[in-house]
Amino acid sequence: MTQAFSALNYLLRAWRLAREKPLLPWVVIPALFNLILFGGLYYLAGSALSTWISSWAGASITGFWSFLAPVVDFLISATIVLVWILLLALFASFFTIAVQLIAAPFMGLLAERVDHRICASELAPESTGAMILRTFSRELRKTWDWLWRSVLVLIVVAVVWLIPGVNIFASVIWFLWSGWLIGVQYIDYGADTRQTSFHDMKRALRTKKVLVLSFGCAVLALTMIPLLNLLIMPVAVIAGTMIWLETLSGLPIKHSDPLAEQLTKQSGDGKIEQDHRDTKRLS
Repeated sequence: MTQAFSALNYLLRAWRLAREKPLLPWVVIPALFNLILFGGLYYLAGSALSTWISSWAGASITGFWSFLAPVVDFLISATIVLVWILLLALFASFFTIAVQLIAAPFMGLLAERVDHRICASELAPESTGAMILRTFSRELRKTWDWLWRSVLVLIVVAVVWLIPGVNIFASVIWFLWSGWLIGVQYIDYGADTRQTSFHDMKRALRTKKVLVLSFGCAVLALTMIPLLNLLIMPVAVIAGTMIWLETLSGLPIKHSDPLAEQLTKQSGDGKIEQDHRDTKRLS
């Protein structure tokens, strides 16, 4: 339970950190990029489908059935509205995967800025071009890693779905698996910035399974909200980088942000108070 609350705390801290001036450009630029790409593709797809559906009205109803023309026009208009809504849901679900590949270099730069912000250990020198190439290659490897595993999980989900009474757990299994993948995805930005191997990164994540799963599920839930899914990516990268540096890497940290210090202080005060009560009870 503590790790689950820590995951939410990291997201809250990341949201606050994202508004700091040194990081803000690296948050706004990917968000604008996502918005333009998402909006452009959404408009083109919606317009093309709307035009195609509207062409159905070209075959105007004449003769005895002409009284049905208003009904047909209404159904066509309702279908167009439904198509726009379904497209929005579809893009909200699958657009994030494509954007993660395209925007990977931006996310790598953002993770690097977060690393400079909170880690006391200097990064190894690397050119921007080398960093972009490394980040993009890492994304391709991650995509292949989760793709073949997802096929296996999908087979399990399909089998569970076919069993009466148990099939209600199929969607839960898929949601948890997707949450785990997203947790790995965003925490890996911090590991990749430190040039930690993908194998070593996954081995470290297994030591904090609840934290990774809780973080990933929280991000997944937020990505299901249209438009918010365009903004959550940079915040998730910041949170994932913080999780890697502060919890998994063992690297020295410059200082905690005010929210972390406040939570730590409250935790410490609570422990002192509990120790005082225990001492009085023993005496």
